[in-house]
Amino acid sequence: MALKITDVKAATVEANYQWTYARVYSGELSGIGEAFPAPGLEGVVREYAPLLIGEDALDIGRIMDKLRWASVPSGTYGVSVHAFSAIEIAILDLIGKYLNQPVCNLLGGKFRDKVRVYVDTHAGKGLEAMSRVLLPTTPLWLREAGVRPPRESENQPVHGRATPMAYTDQYSPRSYAKRAKEMKDEGFTAVKFDLDVPTPHTTVASQESGSLSNQEVSYLAGLVAAVRTAVGDDTDILFDLHWKYDVASSIRLANAIESYGVMWLEDPVPPENIGLLKDVTSATRVPISSGENLYGRYQFAQLLETGIRVATPDAPKTGGLLETKLISQMAAMKEITISPHNISSPIGTMAQAHVAASIPNFGVLEFHGHDVPIWYKMSKKQLIRDGFIQMTDAPGLGIELDEKVAARYALNGEFDL
Repeated sequence: MALKITDVKAATVEANYQWTYARVYSGELSGIGEAFPAPGLEGVVREYAPLLIGEDALDIGRIMDKLRWASVPSGTYGVSVHAFSAIEIAILDLIGKYLNQPVCNLLGGKFRDKVRVYVDTHAGKGLEAMSRVLLPTTPLWLREAGVRPPRESENQPVHGRATPMAYTDQYSPRSYAKRAKEMKDEGFTAVKFDLDVPTPHTTVASQESGSLSNQEVSYLAGLVAAVRTAVGDDTDILFDLHWKYDVASSIRLANAIESYGVMWLEDPVPPENIGLLKDVTSATRVPISSGENLYGRYQFAQLLETGIRVATPDAPKTGGLLETKLISQMAAMKEITISPHNISSPIGTMAQAHVAASIPNFGVLEFHGHDVPIWYKMSKKQLIRDGFIQMTDAPGLGIELDEKVAARYALNGEFDL
């Protein structure tokens, strides 16, 4: 029995993020996967495609090992791994269709039939988009919604200390509370907000250094308090720092919000030095989460030694579903919860749901497309109901891309998948 790979294609859709897809063919049968955004991904997938042609897709472990060895000249971390992740997900989808089995069965079977989802409100800024280098963009779907293009002066990345941010009412306790209550009323049992946001007390110096003043800490803690009051104790609340603050400020902020029972505080310090997380986790009782910026088992092995209580791998980036399953098993040995980071379209979201269904230490899966009309158009299947994804026995990922919609919103109008 063989499932020979005959072709590999790639294409990108401009959404709130740029969604890059890989499709792996075996004759008329094909599987689809999605990669975490990175510059030039379509070309990277195509560069590696010759290594797959003629291979038996059922030998997926050996194929992935072959791809990793082929990446030695370009580095075993980075854009190549994004491409491998999409390819691996596509191969698993292909195998599942061939064997008439859902992908979660290929990962060891299900621990649960429903996957819990948390909604990321992104500080209430639903109608925005960014390029693969985090520059603000206005793709077709945003123009259709009447959003104006960004100013030419907006040449700074959306996140981080390099980008000046001005305080507006959307960062007020009232706005956060209103948004949180709306999400709860829609059936979500967990809601996440950003805390790497400007306050009425933010200065240029504090923003550039990542150092918070007492007034800023107090204000940000007030946002957390407002969210907790709005949703009560029966809804989990989560907060993201996007690596913006220094160690001392992260500790002070974590301790200031401890009494509000947050599910976790995410990515408090810059990601380059994994060991810095241990300084934070050892100084607060608030659960700390991290992982979306890391690749593969070896980097996660270091992360799991830092005292974090929640790991957040993103399978379309970290190496694919099998790699994420292995990372989950490593985390389970330390009683660390896996709550996947996810900014994908319905394709990548469903791929990660298969991992979530197949592991015992799953927590909650991110949903980052709530206010993005194109997200709901990319698949004909309604994926999320009342804050959960229902798993089925449909073969492969159990979801298909609506290619007419994808072609309409394709990057540079090019879509050949």
